[in-house]
Amino acid sequence: MELSDKKIGYWPYRSDYSGPGDRRRFIFYANTKKLNYELASIDKCYDVVYLTMGCDISQWIKYKKRYPHIKIVFEIVDSYFLEGFNFFSFFRGLIKFIIGKETKLYLNYNRAIVNMFMIADTVVCSTQIQKNFILKYNNNVHISLDYFLQDITHFKINYSSNKRLKIVWEGQAYTVKNLLKINKVFKKLGNKIELHIIADPVINYPFKIFNKKTTKILSKIHCQHFFYVWEKHSFSQIIAEADLAIIPIERSDKLHWNKPENKLLLFWQIGIPVLTSPTPAYTNTMKKAGLPCLCDSTQEWVDKIESYIKMNDEQKKQWMQRADGYLQNNHRKDMIIKKWDEIFISLFE
Repeated sequence: MELSDKKIGYWPYRSDYSGPGDRRRFIFYANTKKLNYELASIDKCYDVVYLTMGCDISQWIKYKKRYPHIKIVFEIVDSYFLEGFNFFSFFRGLIKFIIGKETKLYLNYNRAIVNMFMIADTVVCSTQIQKNFILKYNNNVHISLDYFLQDITHFKINYSSNKRLKIVWEGQAYTVKNLLKINKVFKKLGNKIELHIIADPVINYPFKIFNKKTTKILSKIHCQHFFYVWEKHSFSQIIAEADLAIIPIERSDKLHWNKPENKLLLFWQIGIPVLTSPTPAYTNTMKKAGLPCLCDSTQEWVDKIESYIKMNDEQKKQWMQRADGYLQNNHRKDMIIKKWDEIFISLFE
């Protein structure tokens, strides 16, 4: 039976399928392949159920036990489970139970995730580190990265810089704190740079009383900076009009340190050069691309930004030619589709 003939239940990141985790991943693939999918319900039977981290894990474990013949795909792109048992794994389970996203109280939510690894027919993750861990509980594990091109409306074509270097950062509001990691860099280069930040206006927490405005954190930045609310129709234009993108990440934050290279690839597909912290994913990608763009200390950030300021237009274009070569060899649309094909083929071998 062709996959297009199978009935698929999908549990999304957002109920309207508008989240980047939806439209850049399963929804992109399903629409490309014209698959028959609907919002997954524990009261219905399917050929395949595709679950993301927003699902009620305890209920879907019961579902699998009730319908063992139904194939379960479990997607987890973040590295919560690599943290081990700590306050956050307890707090995560408690909050999910209180707000009704989880019907069972897990004092260690990592245990819930591991239980899903064990009952799933295949697990989809985003890094080799994640895969190596999950293989201890499931021998059918696949790495899949995001597809961005349908979100991009503008591409960088002009590599000439103005008097001040326009540096851009883009991301979810709760990760904007990573910019403070290199605040000394901004202070040292304050008369040479300006920082453009694209994010959601509010950092949302399960209880709204703890919500925090993104601009409150950005007020601590030691250089001229501009804030833009993330919008699908405009974010790539803001990035394309900048000179250089940055992705600083705090090494002690395992959740962010072990993220995949998606953000780097997004910047490259827009056509902008990038400097990053040396996370495992970024280090591996930069080495394959042949680009010396990793910064691990304040001085390295300062030196490499100043070096970029001194580059001529042709040198910048050559930098991006290497990045584009990596994309063409590793991240073409047909390659991404093939990896998704392999995920679903593995369910019925």
